[in-house]
Amino acid sequence: MRLHVILLLILIVFTSIEVLAEPKEGSKIPEFTLTVVGADGKNCTIKSSSLTGRTVLIVFYAYWCPHCNKELPELAAAWNQCSRGGDIAILAGLGGNSTRDYDLFKKYAANGWYFLSENYTFAKLFGIEYIPVVLVVDGNGIIKQVNVGEAGRGKYCIGMNLAHSTSGQSGTNTPCEQQPQQQLQSWQLPIPVEIAVVLVIIAFVIIAVLIRMKGKS
Repeated sequence: MRLHVILLLILIVFTSIEVLAEPKEGSKIPEFTLTVVGADGKNCTIKSSSLTGRTVLIVFYAYWCPHCNKELPELAAAWNQCSRGGDIAILAGLGGNSTRDYDLFKKYAANGWYFLSENYTFAKLFGIEYIPVVLVVDGNGIIKQVNVGEAGRGKYCIGMNLAHSTSGQSGTNTPCEQQPQQQLQSWQLPIPVEIAVVLVIIAFVIIAVLIRMKGKS
């Protein structure tokens, strides 16, 4: 009977976790304010409200992800081929080590690219569950293309050209408000806090059940 109660409690914990809405083509991006690092190494703040009229790439990746390491050069090639003045790319590192995520960013960073030292709040806004994910957003804040996994430069160019058709003229001025230089954090929790708490609870429950079963044997 007690085992049934424990299993019921675990089920309640799982169902109480917020269900994240995956990004969908045609949906509007949420409002946000981000402190990022540009390709020039300078800190600045980007607000979603400052992106109106711009084509924006929002990229979620991690330094340890083999598919991400394959896609970032493809993304850079597509950027060099198909980006226009005023386009920006926000790359959010989810590797749990901001320094190593930033090193991968710097390897391919171009003018208009910005690195976000991720604490999962931004990823949670979009319901990101897998990496790499590349979202192509037009000047009205509408997601025109969702790419999960390996897409390739050709598909990224298609998405950017589609976004350009509705983005208008954004100009080449930076959307960033300059901020004092800050040191990148070297480590962050590799999974969201909510999931970590659930895993700890499950671990304790399993240990308790095993101890009880051992005591009966």
